Amino acid sequence: MPGTPLPDQPHDLPLTRTPLIGREREAAALIDLLRRPDVGLVTLTGPGRVGKTRLALHVAATLRDDFTDGVVFVPLATITESALVTPTIASVLGIPETGDEPLTLQIKAYLRDKCLLLVLDNFEQVVEAAPVVADLLVTSPGLKALGTSRVRLRLSCERELAVPPLGLTGQDDRASVEEVGESEAARLFVERAQAMQEDFVLTPDNASAVAAICRRLDGLPLAIELAAARIKVLPLPTLLRRLERRLPLLTGGVRDGPARQQTMRDAIAWSYDLLAPDEEVLFRRLAVFVGGFTLAAAEAVAGCPGDLGCDVVDRIAVLADKSLLRQETGRDGEPRYRMLETVREFALEQLAASGEAPAIRDAHAAWCLALASADRWERLGPALGPRLTQFEGEHDNLRAALGWALGRGEASTALGLGGALWPFWRLRCHLREGRGWLERAMALGVEAPPGLRAEALMGLGAMALMLNDRGAARPALESALALYRRAGDATGTGWALYLLGEAALFWGDDARAAALLGEALALFRASGAGVVASVVLTDLSHVALRRGDLGRAATLLEEALALARGAGNAWAEAGALEGQGLVAAERGEAAPAAARLGEALRLFWDLGDLHFVAVCLAGVADRAGRHGPAERAARLFGSDAALREAIGSPVWPIERVAHEPIVTAVRTRLGDAGFATAWTAGRRLPPEQVAAEASALAAAITDAAPVQERDVATGAGLFPREREVLRLLVEGPSDREIAEALGLSYRTVTSYVRNILSRLDVSSRTAAATRAVRCGLV
Repeated sequence: MPGTPLPDQPHDLPLTRTPLIGREREAAALIDLLRRPDVGLVTLTGPGRVGKTRLALHVAATLRDDFTDGVVFVPLATITESALVTPTIASVLGIPETGDEPLTLQIKAYLRDKCLLLVLDNFEQVVEAAPVVADLLVTSPGLKALGTSRVRLRLSCERELAVPPLGLTGQDDRASVEEVGESEAARLFVERAQAMQEDFVLTPDNASAVAAICRRLDGLPLAIELAAARIKVLPLPTLLRRLERRLPLLTGGVRDGPARQQTMRDAIAWSYDLLAPDEEVLFRRLAVFVGGFTLAAAEAVAGCPGDLGCDVVDRIAVLADKSLLRQETGRDGEPRYRMLETVREFALEQLAASGEAPAIRDAHAAWCLALASADRWERLGPALGPRLTQFEGEHDNLRAALGWALGRGEASTALGLGGALWPFWRLRCHLREGRGWLERAMALGVEAPPGLRAEALMGLGAMALMLNDRGAARPALESALALYRRAGDATGTGWALYLLGEAALFWGDDARAAALLGEALALFRASGAGVVASVVLTDLSHVALRRGDLGRAATLLEEALALARGAGNAWAEAGALEGQGLVAAERGEAAPAAARLGEALRLFWDLGDLHFVAVCLAGVADRAGRHGPAERAARLFGSDAALREAIGSPVWPIERVAHEPIVTAVRTRLGDAGFATAWTAGRRLPPEQVAAEASALAAAITDAAPVQERDVATGAGLFPREREVLRLLVEGPSDREIAEALGLSYRTVTSYVRNILSRLDVSSRTAAATRAVRCGLV
């Protein structure tokens, strides 16, 4: 079934560390609606920052046990194009954009039998995509949707629940401390004020001012929070007077609450006016970032004209202290800053009014282009994994830069970004999206420099290749090849030849594949591009393997592995290891085959390349079918099928020939009923559990195989990479230090250490080091 959850996908609700204040009536009404069998969609409507998301999260958490397949949160705040709603929903559900089947049909297939609550947050800016939700509800009887939006979605199946501002006390200034303290708005103000000033309490002397401030702010939570953040510098009476000057009288309004939106804008404008001039400039410039930014990015973009006259890092800290920025931890563990979306909208207005917007957006696009182009894929060694993670974290910014460049007609920037990003889109399976950007850039850049067009064409061909679109892949790659040859660009020519050769390999034309790959290899050898030469050698080994020349395949893979490890590129290393596993399997050598496939699987998993995780998974299942427990083999075959369906990964001819006889043999051993039970169980396993089980099964096959079948270089049954980890472990560094030394992730090294302790039958690192020295393993 499509949609098996993938690694690092947010399948649970965001953590909320502050209590929900008030909203008892709205929460009860929402719970009642969502539990009614005749209600499929409820939309929480109201002005920006009124608390729609917080209420939705609270109710979703309360109803978690009502939905057997869980609650899924889909953030849409950074999505500005309706066409991206479907890919975003698919991404959160764990359905990558690959394969020939339309993504909407894949989502429907995933949800058809699910009992699940889909929380769609900040829908107002992509309201044109609302019919997508209605379509999903029609085909998924167990699905319910909870949306937050400033406007109704205007669907026939929709039930609207308006979220009003927080409750206020009356206009009577004689209200008691107890009466003021019972109002929702005042309770929020006091809590936020205490976060800024620990000894702040509600007293008879300040209760009326607090109540008046909350009334002047219309009970809007963000405005209250911004006001409360100023109590360290502004006494309550002064704060109240400033608000009186800033907030207009509000009357009437249209359906999405423009009066309250105006109040919100005034609250933020008031906070903006409290900034020093250089802080105002930095604040509005930072609005160009989508999905947040790092300190280095802020310095490069917001400080680009060199006219701030201040330290950008210091001023960012000030903006965070003043609640205009929120600090969070990025994917790489480094600090990252983000504006609330409503605050960012206001800041964008200020940026437009300043006349700086074009220059700052150009600077943002230039920063994105520099980020994407800093290190070409073939030059990346141990930095490959971190760079993929970095691009994933900056994907919204990269999208914004592409959109700006295309909108401005900046063909060179758009083509440069697309040409630099396609390896990332390939490895992380953003295939349809990447193809879309590249097609738009190519249409715009008809007269662009040939080098930029060639790079974008190559990326377009690579995307089409992985999407199994032969009709689009080959023409794009051949056009790129012609441009590179005309320009005398040996590196580009080699890349285009390699991808054309891989396409021929995938589609069964061995003679053409061998010729193209051989020419590419000669170019890469001449230029010293070891990483790409490694990948080409691996592809040539598959040609030799398909022709039955196991000796040549093994020789090619030995060189490929040496080149990959010499460059420290984990992706190329994993590909060579997977090839060695296939060669060993063809020779009937169970232990080396399982060892290589297991190690390759772990490396691909760590990089997030689910296509090749599936390839390795099938290989381990084959080994289990021949040399291990049939039930576990059937379970892995079921997991492999589910993962391939989820990512749209084709089964290439070389795989089909190898797998089908073993699947048949396993079915015979278990019987139809037993095979079906194990197969179905495997399909239901989450990918992280599948990867762990496949690795454990590969190790078990290795351990169970005859000693003479083991690779003599793996002493004590250790994989080659595990021996490298063991060698460093003996020297005493921590797992994190070993990870840095080998260019691996911390998670991968800890997995290796656990395996080493198990294989050496010891319980501590010290004991492992002692045994390794005593037995001559290092």
